[in-house]
Amino acid sequence: MENSAFPRLFCAVTTDEAQNLKQWPLEPVWMAYRAGDGPRLYRAAPPEAISGGLLAAEDSRLRQVGGSAVFCQQAVRECKARGAAGFWANWSRPPEGAMTALTAELDAALSRQGLTLWVGEPYGAACPTARVLVSSALSGGTLKGRLTGAMERLGQNRVVLAVERMAEDFPLPAVSGAGQPLTRRELAALQERHRPKRWYSGEFCAWYFTYEQEGQVHLVLYDDGESIRRKLLLAQGLGVARALVAWAEVKDCAEAIFAAKG
Repeated sequence: MENSAFPRLFCAVTTDEAQNLKQWPLEPVWMAYRAGDGPRLYRAAPPEAISGGLLAAEDSRLRQVGGSAVFCQQAVRECKARGAAGFWANWSRPPEGAMTALTAELDAALSRQGLTLWVGEPYGAACPTARVLVSSALSGGTLKGRLTGAMERLGQNRVVLAVERMAEDFPLPAVSGAGQPLTRRELAALQERHRPKRWYSGEFCAWYFTYEQEGQVHLVLYDDGESIRRKLLLAQGLGVARALVAWAEVKDCAEAIFAAKG
């Protein structure tokens, strides 16, 4: 199933979730690897469950980063064995010292084999052939401006829209630009309690409403299937060729995102 109104869509999944992707136009990004000390690449799922798409590794248990050669060899070998087109270095650590060197070497090693590295925006400058994830979560400006600025800085074909489903409560005035994250249950409880009228922000590509509590006015900014759909339509209209979503964030609204007409 394809939706030409959208960029090419990738979806972060565990091997247990992958069967849910079959009815939607989504390519798997396998959240089935981790980087460990050395560094070394470790698989966290049976290899037979992983096929195609992209492989993704996180770094939560990576403490010591030494030489990068073995890790790069493992990543290339695993991509080829699983039929994957590339590798997402899903790092939470900042691009400093050895982490920058590791990621840059990984970019070069994958590129030599016709494979593609995906990185977060902080690592984009160090990895000249990598695709760069640009988050849809904003603290200011507009999503259109964020994407066009990234394409001008990085090159159009390198930019990937990383859709992050948001729900935040901002006491006004929001001087810091940061709100209190809300779970979906907390968001639903606020909507049930206050029954607010909602509005759509074209700048953020998100819904918002206001409410008052103990004399304090709050603004709540949030996503649902329709606003995520509009983010994807915006990206396609700007020429962004790829987008990433997480199954855990869209599984309850996939019908609204993918089944509607473009």
